[in-house]
Amino acid sequence: MDEARSAVRAARRSDLHALTDLRLHFLGEAAHADARLRLMPDARDRTEHALPVWMGQADRVLLVGLDPAHDPQGPGADNAAPVAYAMGLLGAVPPVLAAQHVGEILEVHVDPAHRGKGLGDALVAILGEALIGRGAQVLRAAVPSTHEFARARLERAGFAPLQLELERSLDAG
Repeated sequence: MDEARSAVRAARRSDLHALTDLRLHFLGEAAHADARLRLMPDARDRTEHALPVWMGQADRVLLVGLDPAHDPQGPGADNAAPVAYAMGLLGAVPPVLAAQHVGEILEVHVDPAHRGKGLGDALVAILGEALIGRGAQVLRAAVPSTHEFARARLERAGFAPLQLELERSLDAG
């Protein structure tokens, strides 16, 4: 995991194109896994506009995982190609009382060609550390019940189920 950890860094503006592509792949995989979800036609435009804003927010952490194989100078160099990303958000729950500072792991995605090398686990670990460093007292991550791989990754990092969330579709039929 040390090699994978060294391939993780904070996202930069120069990563925006790769981050957009990675996030669209993440959203597409989610839509493919659950028929209730679909990728909106303007998803690329929305992502391109949101990412620079998210990078500038003090309560949000955006990391990239690099492909050391494409970087002749070693992990972390400026010319490495991002092949993964993770995003987290620090908030207070409940917000009116600011009773507990919660670090939420919102998204973790590794390009399929780079999975199985520990990069996802490294992203989760470093994202958690960054959120704790910003004041999180607890870490949370929502995982779709159909996504066993993501759940296993988070359980390896020490996460355990907190509650069962049930949903009922209101579609006629």
